[in-house]
Amino acid sequence: MGVPKFYRWVSERYPCLSETVKEYQIPEFDNLYLDMNGIIHVCSHPEDDNPHFRITEEKIFKDIFHYLEFLFRMIKPRKVFFMAIDGVAPRAKMNQQRGRRFRSAREAEALERKARESGETLPTEKRFDSNCITPGTEFMVKLHEQLKYFVTSKISSDPLWHGVDVYLSGHETPGEGEHKVMDFIRCQKSKPDYDANTRHCLYGLDADLMMLGLATHEPHFSLLREEVRFGGKKDRNKRPATPEETTFHLLHLSLFREYLDFEFSFLKDKLPFGYSLENIIDDWILMGFLVGNDFIPHLPHLHIQHDALPLLWKTYMTILPECGGYMNEGGHLNLERFDRYMKELAKFDLDKFSEVFTDLKWFEGKTAERSEKEQMEGNFRKNKKDNLNQFLLLESLDNSEVEGQPSENQEKAQLDEDTEDLAEEEDEDSDTFDEEFRLHKRNYYMTKLEYEDVDKQVLRDQCEEYVRAIQWILLYYFEGVPSWSWFYPHHYAPFISDVTDFKDMEIKFEMGSPFLPFQQLMAVLPAASKELLPEPYQKLMTQDISPVIDFYPVDFQTDLNGKQQEWEAVVLIPFIDEARLLEAMKSVENQLSPSEKKRNAHGPCLLYDYTPDTLEPCTSTLPGVFQDIINNHARLRELGVDAFRVDPDKMVKGLMPQVRLDVYFPGFPTLKHIPHKAFLKKEGVKVFQMNSRNENMMLEILEDPDKPVDIEDVAETLLGNTTYVGWPHLFEAKVVQVSNDTDRYVLVEAHQKGGKGPKVKEIVKEVLNNSECNIWQKEVSSIKERYHDRLGVVIGNTSVLLKALPMNGRTFVCGSHGVITLQKQFSQNPVPFVYQATVKDISVHDPSFCQYKTLSELFPVGEVAFMLGWPHYGCQGEVLDVEEGESPRVRINVTTLEEPNLAKFNDTERYNQQYYTSFQAAQWLGIGSHFLSRITGCIFIKPGSRANPKDAHMVNIGLNLKFTKKCEEIPGYTRLTPEGWLYSQKASDTVLEYLEKFPELWDIVANMDREKNDVIYEEDIFKNLRETMENVVEYVKSLPCSQIKPQKVGANVLDEGVVQAIQKEAQTINERNKKR
Repeated sequence: MGVPKFYRWVSERYPCLSETVKEYQIPEFDNLYLDMNGIIHVCSHPEDDNPHFRITEEKIFKDIFHYLEFLFRMIKPRKVFFMAIDGVAPRAKMNQQRGRRFRSAREAEALERKARESGETLPTEKRFDSNCITPGTEFMVKLHEQLKYFVTSKISSDPLWHGVDVYLSGHETPGEGEHKVMDFIRCQKSKPDYDANTRHCLYGLDADLMMLGLATHEPHFSLLREEVRFGGKKDRNKRPATPEETTFHLLHLSLFREYLDFEFSFLKDKLPFGYSLENIIDDWILMGFLVGNDFIPHLPHLHIQHDALPLLWKTYMTILPECGGYMNEGGHLNLERFDRYMKELAKFDLDKFSEVFTDLKWFEGKTAERSEKEQMEGNFRKNKKDNLNQFLLLESLDNSEVEGQPSENQEKAQLDEDTEDLAEEEDEDSDTFDEEFRLHKRNYYMTKLEYEDVDKQVLRDQCEEYVRAIQWILLYYFEGVPSWSWFYPHHYAPFISDVTDFKDMEIKFEMGSPFLPFQQLMAVLPAASKELLPEPYQKLMTQDISPVIDFYPVDFQTDLNGKQQEWEAVVLIPFIDEARLLEAMKSVENQLSPSEKKRNAHGPCLLYDYTPDTLEPCTSTLPGVFQDIINNHARLRELGVDAFRVDPDKMVKGLMPQVRLDVYFPGFPTLKHIPHKAFLKKEGVKVFQMNSRNENMMLEILEDPDKPVDIEDVAETLLGNTTYVGWPHLFEAKVVQVSNDTDRYVLVEAHQKGGKGPKVKEIVKEVLNNSECNIWQKEVSSIKERYHDRLGVVIGNTSVLLKALPMNGRTFVCGSHGVITLQKQFSQNPVPFVYQATVKDISVHDPSFCQYKTLSELFPVGEVAFMLGWPHYGCQGEVLDVEEGESPRVRINVTTLEEPNLAKFNDTERYNQQYYTSFQAAQWLGIGSHFLSRITGCIFIKPGSRANPKDAHMVNIGLNLKFTKKCEEIPGYTRLTPEGWLYSQKASDTVLEYLEKFPELWDIVANMDREKNDVIYEEDIFKNLRETMENVVEYVKSLPCSQIKPQKVGANVLDEGVVQAIQKEAQTINERNKKR
């Protein structure tokens, strides 16, 4: 989960951060990391709000495989593919996991209870308990075995997976998924042969991945995630069914770094110790902890949606120039500087309470009975002391100098006396304010944190525990787990003004050891999920005599604590006492079976790579679904649980010395290359489904003095050449047109003088007509609007527009004499771009580019090749030999396959099912036509009785084979013609089976004497029957016809008989081809 609302807030403040993934513009990545738990959740319970939803484990595993394969094929990592599943977490994380699982179990139970109370019939199968996605459950053990099979299968059969190191860090390996990835990156960076320009892609849904990615100080780093929709609960919970239907976004940390540089640019000439973006980023990560995360609660009143982050940053810029250095020193907290920061931030506590205090005083003033004079004095006291003399002096000057007026000395004495009196009253008010603030905080600690009394020691403990928490998280982010056993022992954080004077405190952590899987399950699961544990442990969660029964409350409270959404609320359940829990578990440990004991252990990280050698066959993990892998080429090595743990002294923190920031890495956007400035303003940029309400970091493109401005010069320079367009998300495109609001310039082919020799290209000027001028203006306006409204970029006045063909790939082209050239491929559809957002000459990083290859290099002997010519187009073959020279050629051994003969199915009538009129079908069934129409349509039953109806939805016990009002039919069962409904034999068989299944029911329904609009009540039918309405509904849902989606009447589809005949033909041909 990370940091609630952080992703949205940051994305709206820095609008260019993310871009939609486009097939031909995905950056080239070296390493792809997956925080796997997000994928597991999406594939196992996509419909959380549907109590009827059920899914099989087989379906879950297949969907996970498909998702993994899709992501791998989309990103195509060149060196490393790292799959990280959450293992046992540090105790600091378990408190949050515990609260989340208790809440999800209660929500699921409430959803099912509400459905039953509404008269809905729920499936008899158990729902998928998402709490099973926790280390040590049977589900996770099965999933781990399935993933091992999947990796072995892909490496053995898919060339795209060859040459890539595939890591599987499963639930057996301790650590959170994303932090296991961070351990791996730190380990790689510490090696002498590490490539400083490695390009990273991390997939995950947690907002804190931004902080973790920035903490690596790897500039070529992008986060991949599904599109997030904000627009109400309905939109938020509606997930696409497949990854192919999902819109993916890449969030670029390269841009994030540059935005942060602008955010803190105020400090560039203010720091006596030197400005460092890398140190600023480290401090920025530290400040982000203060709004709360998975390990500590937010400081009181610091909410992201209420602009807490700008407040934190403004405070930081105020005090940093006098601090002598940065607060976060590579993960180690500089206590003296952080203490100074918290003292400055404490003013926010006072300001926040002052708002409340002023409101209370105003309320008292409205309700108390005061004289007019008292009210005036009350208003007067609100002024500051330094204004008193001026105010009284002005008041005295209003008096006329009349006889009997006091002397000047008397007047001065009276003025001093009045000033002193009012100052005393102001001091009293100030004392009242301080006392009220103290009592306010005292009440917070006594009610929220349940202290019986609040003294100096309580406040000291609160302060030191919070600072210790900040240090633990910093070390966790920058060096790895500093302690497995430490955790923050409160549901709430102290007031900012109480986190003070800690610069001399000593902070040490005991490393300890991670829980075993069953210990974590007992620590985080509610009793509602007890079946996920071995039976001996279940009793500890439910029996009244259990020594730890208090750890598993059935009823518990939640507290929004200033938040808006229920899922953000604090779950008020007791913290686990580790010693008590382990002692209770030890008492029943001897009752575990051997397989359960095996499950309750840590395991290694698995490393797979391709080997040409054939290894031992891999047995299918789902026989009948997946095949055995006979030709196994996946070599496996086991790495210890601490394989990526690095001594802090050997870690390379900050930027790598050899990193290249002056070179453009395609696909990794940068704000460089084009002159611009940045400013904060509320511009309502629409990053998501609605305009943002807070400030946006706007970018304004400035005039580039080095760019030609004359349109003829621009045309001469760019036409027919490639340039980089779409700043800041630059990509290469070939310019085919240059235009302004009156003219356009294009390249045309023309004969040389005399008409001899090859054609040459020349620039031709064309004058735009009125219609074309209007189109030009609209295109410029559309681009300007998108830049401003979506990307937060002000492009200024546009005088030149380019039309260019985006590059969509490269291909080797065979020329004469065996010369093979790698050529760029461009789209055929020109796209408009504003000239000021394009870049012509930049240094580009492209390590994989190889301009020329020989025929032998392109077609190595023994490699697989595919035929792209006739007569065997698309057939696979093997390269036999290559001849180079004047007449180059490649000889391949092509495996030809027999194709199914589909021509014989043109006459579909012979395969179509026969349909019967309602009279014919009813006669065959021995019932009336009207009754057939009713049973094949809808028959609604009202739960309850006529005298005592239930407040629930009507229940349909009809077969739903036809929908007359909607003009929909069920393929293979019914058809609607101008003469009426027709029924297939399959439909008649279904009706007959239904009648024979519940004969007494249909005798009652058929003989009921009711008007058309009369309501049938449940009691009218089921009062004296053995079957219940739920039995009947469940039966109808189980019928094959209920699984078929209705289609519009007259839709052009093949009849089921034709489809079956084609399937049979294809299977026959496939069997023959297998024998070739």
